[in-house]
Amino acid sequence: MDIPLLSHELAEAVTQMSPGRAPGVDGLPVEFYKKFWGIIGQDFFCVLRECVGVGVLPMSCRRAALTLLPKKGDLCELKNWRPVALLCADYKIFAKVLSNRLKSHLDSIVHKDQTYCVPGRSITDNLFLIRDMLDLSKGSNVNFGLVSLDQEKAFDRVDHEYLFNVMSVFGFGKSFLTCVKMLYAGASCMVKVGGGLSRPVWVRRGIRQGCPLSGQLYTLAIEPFLGLLRRRLQGVCWTGMGVVTGIAVSAYADDVSVMVRDGQDMQALETSLKVYEGASSAKVNWGKSKALLCGAWGDRDPPLLPGGLQWGCEGLKVLGVYLGSERWVRKNWEGLSQAVVSRLARWRWLLSQVSYRGRVLIINNLVASSLWHKLAVLNPPAGLLADLQRKLVDFFWSGHHWLRAAALYMTVHEGGQGLVELESRVAAFRLKAAQRLLYHTDVGWREPACALLRRAGGLGLDRQLFLMKLERLSTAGLSDFYTAVLRAWQLLRATREGGVEPGLWVWEEPIFHNPAIPLRSVQSATLQRQLMAAGLLRLGDLRLLGEEGWKTPQVLAQQTGIASLRLLERFLEEVQEALSEPVRGVFERPKGEGPPVFPPLQVTAETGDWQGGLEDLLDFNTPSLGEFEGVGGKALYNLCVKVRNIRSLTGVKAHQWQGVCGAESMVGFRWRGLYKPPVPKRSGDLQWRVLHGALATNSWLARVEPGVGQGCPFCVMRETVIHVFSVCARLMPLMTLLECLCERLGVVFTVGMFIMGYRYSKNEKAKCVLLNFLFAQAKLAIWLTRRNRVKGEGITDPLLLFNGMVSARLRVEFEFYRMIKSVEMFQGIWCVGGAVCIVGEDVLEIRL
Repeated sequence: MDIPLLSHELAEAVTQMSPGRAPGVDGLPVEFYKKFWGIIGQDFFCVLRECVGVGVLPMSCRRAALTLLPKKGDLCELKNWRPVALLCADYKIFAKVLSNRLKSHLDSIVHKDQTYCVPGRSITDNLFLIRDMLDLSKGSNVNFGLVSLDQEKAFDRVDHEYLFNVMSVFGFGKSFLTCVKMLYAGASCMVKVGGGLSRPVWVRRGIRQGCPLSGQLYTLAIEPFLGLLRRRLQGVCWTGMGVVTGIAVSAYADDVSVMVRDGQDMQALETSLKVYEGASSAKVNWGKSKALLCGAWGDRDPPLLPGGLQWGCEGLKVLGVYLGSERWVRKNWEGLSQAVVSRLARWRWLLSQVSYRGRVLIINNLVASSLWHKLAVLNPPAGLLADLQRKLVDFFWSGHHWLRAAALYMTVHEGGQGLVELESRVAAFRLKAAQRLLYHTDVGWREPACALLRRAGGLGLDRQLFLMKLERLSTAGLSDFYTAVLRAWQLLRATREGGVEPGLWVWEEPIFHNPAIPLRSVQSATLQRQLMAAGLLRLGDLRLLGEEGWKTPQVLAQQTGIASLRLLERFLEEVQEALSEPVRGVFERPKGEGPPVFPPLQVTAETGDWQGGLEDLLDFNTPSLGEFEGVGGKALYNLCVKVRNIRSLTGVKAHQWQGVCGAESMVGFRWRGLYKPPVPKRSGDLQWRVLHGALATNSWLARVEPGVGQGCPFCVMRETVIHVFSVCARLMPLMTLLECLCERLGVVFTVGMFIMGYRYSKNEKAKCVLLNFLFAQAKLAIWLTRRNRVKGEGITDPLLLFNGMVSARLRVEFEFYRMIKSVEMFQGIWCVGGAVCIVGEDVLEIRL
């Protein structure tokens, strides 16, 4: 971290900067540096190197415009406004370099109970911990008080000298510390009020909100306080399912939740706060802080709280989520359905002008995304998600539902629209929780989560459940959240290529309902219950206590009360035969030290007896998962969509043109190509509907409106989607023109190519783009002229309309590129092979 500034670090920081942000006082946005970095990059690097040498940044880096954002409460009070510093892009680039250096070391400095701005940690870790601790207090002898601290202007009150001393004590080198000090040396701000800027105000304390480094600096600033709490508080512990100690704090930036057991803990909290406030200038607002009693306190008096704070018994709102009793948790879902309806209603007036891709964007990004924070932590009430899903699908179609909703949930490149399915998204959240539980050691909620899992069926097993056949197990006693986690786990088929592997996990390996340990002798449920009741659940339970080697049948008989030594002998033989020689050898040696590492699992979709064909919309070739530890959330979601909707999608054809194009037409076909620019989104929608047969032709209308005939408006034949776009005699001139255009490009025109599109290849990218644009416009011309004929107005000749639309688009594009002096780019896109147009002497010639 102390090495000199490197030029490639600056280039990397520039590429990582988010566009569209407000510039600082110099008015230069990040986009300026991205555009001209090849020209100014080296000079910028030299300037920064010189600044680091003298220890002072330029005035543009030291001065910021301060804008105020409203918070909750009375806006006449200054404390209810949040200051955000609008910093210059050159400052942000330098701060981003420091941030990149710091983030790779932050997890080794900051304890796992602080998750803010630490790579690999998430705000859900805090919520999981508090939720699980509350669940434990409901069914165990776990009693504690939860105090949620509210700090006044936490970022703005940090004393600079305190921050630099903390970093020095943590071991940051002189060079890196000098760079951080430069960010605040001589810093000033001008407050933006009434459209103008105030005189510069010197910044004597506080961390600038808006700086790429601010979150990491605050995490370091509050860590000594959290460390003091960890040392002074007793921590919450419980017995019966094992003992867990040391859980006393959960922090996300300045949102600190403290778990106290008695008055001694409360006194330690107050004295620790006084030390921290004196050193850092922080201040706790007891009037806005909250406290909750957890567990059964009985006749015991809870500890006294300072500042007039009172203990609550229902719950707390922690990081935007209501946690506590069932009645309190229901507040998370109150008014949610109405809020979704209200958000969708804002767009209904514009819906007729919005493409399917635009509608999905509204639903996924502007409506459904507001649900994820709570759904990742809590299970919603029964029926809520189904009700919301119906509203989302209704909004998408805005009328007749042409396809099954499950088809819409498929990704665009698989023939759907990528419309979010709420239930599958929740299942993916639960699988990500399982992934973190099984494989991430730096997770503060693992211990309470395992304690809750041990309640399942009274077995006392935690992570072992993910290796067992869950359909044969009872999950009675398990919390709602982890019941949902295990239910989502059954959407996957998990296997171990090498079976049970030697290592510390061998001692934890489950014996029963484990595919890696097939047992024939213990088929009787009664016998299994006897063995389980005796505590013989893991392989480690079959080892002699304090000795090396396996337990004998006699020892097992005495332990279980089973009289048949022969049956117990066969049971032991089957267990040992299922294990490899190296694994059996583990029991001949003393048990090693260290935490057992959960074995790697290969996961695929649990498809049951499903059998698909080449012509089906549903297939499980994608996503490819591999080892569960490394599977991303997007892949898990796409798999959940397919597995959950496997019944609904079984038998659904990929498209309705297989009789014309053949089933092999799907080989190499890319659905996403239907929307690839320069194809307009509405033309892409039409192509997608043509392939799915989702159009109101007369043959379809005759089924719902008996008075409508099935004949084509242009001929006497029955009008189907296939007839409209490939058979009707009126299409002959248009098809002839398309055949001619394809010939100019060296391509043989076919009806299948017209409907499915020309397959993309990198070597023929320009040709592919142009042909697919022409095919899309031709389909649009066919459908619009058909609609005009039915209404008795407008152009009814598809060739004439096609020529007009393409010509108009070419002229607009040509004028645009000529205006920006980039006619060569126009020629590269539209003049391929001179098929539709050429440019001569700055004049466009259209060849249709």
